[in-house]
Amino acid sequence: MVDAIDPPIRGETWIGDNHLDHFGLRVWAGKKGGGKAYAIRLRDRSGVLVRETFRPERDYALFWWRRDRDKPLGHFLNAARTWARDRIAFHLGLPTSADRSERAWQRRKAKVLSTMIGDAFDHKIARLRRSSKDHLYLDQISNLVGSYVPKAILASTFDDVPIRELAEAISQPGISRGNGKVLRSFVGGVFKDAGDQFGPLRRKLKALQRQCAKNLDSRKSPPFPEIFKISDADYQRLFDALEADKSWRQALAIRLYFATEARLQPILRARWSNIIDSIWYPYLPDERKLWFVSRQPLRDEGMRILALIERRHREEQLASPYLFPSPASENAPIKTVQRHWQRCSQNFGWNGLLMSHVVLRHRPRANHSYSLEFYQRFSVFDRF
Repeated sequence: MVDAIDPPIRGETWIGDNHLDHFGLRVWAGKKGGGKAYAIRLRDRSGVLVRETFRPERDYALFWWRRDRDKPLGHFLNAARTWARDRIAFHLGLPTSADRSERAWQRRKAKVLSTMIGDAFDHKIARLRRSSKDHLYLDQISNLVGSYVPKAILASTFDDVPIRELAEAISQPGISRGNGKVLRSFVGGVFKDAGDQFGPLRRKLKALQRQCAKNLDSRKSPPFPEIFKISDADYQRLFDALEADKSWRQALAIRLYFATEARLQPILRARWSNIIDSIWYPYLPDERKLWFVSRQPLRDEGMRILALIERRHREEQLASPYLFPSPASENAPIKTVQRHWQRCSQNFGWNGLLMSHVVLRHRPRANHSYSLEFYQRFSVFDRF
């Protein structure tokens, strides 16, 4: 209807809206064919006549985002009504949509901040019981809350909850690792739900998580403290023994594991064809594009070990494509070195120490997760 209306021959025509008082369509004549626009006409609280015109590019927030430059005027009718309601309410001294949103936000804020922590826990458990059949898990949560969260904290509200004391309660040393993860996850979920209703409460959730992480880090002890007693001389004695070991396949694989930042399994199935110009690319057969992700510079130490492996191949006249071929078949690599490591660790008095822990004590851990994630996300654009 709006788009079909023609301008009058002369003067101006006002067409009132049936849905909203004081709002309508103003149509006028002109030398270049006239025009039309949405507008409001009313008297404000002081009795002053107010006339305002709706301009889509100024008063419609999505105009430029939706690229509505070429849309006809009828396309903006609902947006103009929304604009008119706010402007009419402003001139009459009534709450605008922003005022109503602010009041609703203040009501949510007051409701959330005045909620007791214990009531929020009970509400969360009741909601989980309606949606989950794992009642043993929910009973575990109820027991953990009753056992480890003090009553004073349960009686406090989100506004005055002592975050440090709550973090101490749910990350205390008396809680087992499994129970602690369940309890911290549940408490964090309660704070997240409350933060979804009142956004600034998320800062308390982050503070709670940081304090819990700090507490856990301060109480964490190394699983094998005797690893810290291993000296550089001990490592050198181990390397000398591995390089002189008759079981060279397992021994030199372990030695290469210490010398590079690669993982153990790629080392065991390494091929001669993976080594190009003193750089080893431990790619899988169907993942050649991952070369840039997982390349390992061998450097002087790695190249010296590689020369030892090559000498062993010449002595036994091997023609295997693998660095560490299986004794049963040259066309297959060895699969494990764990038994050989157990024998070596016993000889050095390191009974029970995991090889990965001893290795990481000697050299840093390789972390290609960022590059791998980058490749997985953007390889779809790679056509070469």
